[in-house]
Amino acid sequence: MGNNLDIQSIIVLVRMHELRNVKLVAESLGKTSSAISKILSKLKVHFEDPLFVQTRYGFEPTTFIETNIGHLENILATFDSIQHTDFDPQTLKQEIILYGHALFWDNFGDKLYLALRKEAPNAKFSMRQWNLEARTRLIEGENSVLFGTYDETLPQVIQQKALCTISPAFYVREAHPAHSFEELKHYPFVITRNPGWHDVRYPLFERLASLGHRITADVEVENTLTIENIVTNSDHFSFTMSRVIPKNCRSIALPLTNLNLHCVMSFHRAKQKDPQKEWLFNVGERVLRELSD
Repeated sequence: MGNNLDIQSIIVLVRMHELRNVKLVAESLGKTSSAISKILSKLKVHFEDPLFVQTRYGFEPTTFIETNIGHLENILATFDSIQHTDFDPQTLKQEIILYGHALFWDNFGDKLYLALRKEAPNAKFSMRQWNLEARTRLIEGENSVLFGTYDETLPQVIQQKALCTISPAFYVREAHPAHSFEELKHYPFVITRNPGWHDVRYPLFERLASLGHRITADVEVENTLTIENIVTNSDHFSFTMSRVIPKNCRSIALPLTNLNLHCVMSFHRAKQKDPQKEWLFNVGERVLRELSD
């Protein structure tokens, strides 16, 4: 076994150890699955080891890979340290795909876009609704990011990087007769329904129910502006983030203490060292922080 390995082969081995899927490795490197398979075949001969064994759960690394993965990662880290990795958003011209649910876009979308546009005036931004199809594309390696709250149902291949914490709250019109949660439960409840985003279950309300506070939505609406209009023109109530209570409305605290939701930026783990993702994260974090100050 010689030592004439090229960097691309080492990258394939490290990505394969991380993703355990030939197709995902290929997409993350901009290659075909056939090309990745050929590289792996050559490496099997080179190392005289199967390297990865296919199981019902994907490709599992052999003892040889597990023993040496640290050395391979160190080689890449050393290699990266001598590369010119300058990143300037001013030079970006490609499409940047951003996903989010309606509540996020309605409250933060314009501010996030304008902040990004100021730093990357030549890029094309595509701000899309999060749904099941988008979820599949992100998991399969699409070069995009998702802004939203932490989702425990996303697989480990998706990195969810914490931006800030937010506090949920119920809200009603200013003249609403209810002033406590117990009073509020007697009025109709309208909720945001977003395909692919807790469209079957709502963890927040499951937790309330476990504490004996059971509430059921009387109507589900995908458009948040429609919800706000319903609330401001009736005795319905809804919920949102405490920092973005609509105009002419007031909040009513939840019957829980220390209940915070983690706002995150999610992206494929294969892109975790991408400087563009770091830039998107930094701008998103700054925008949300400024809104909370």
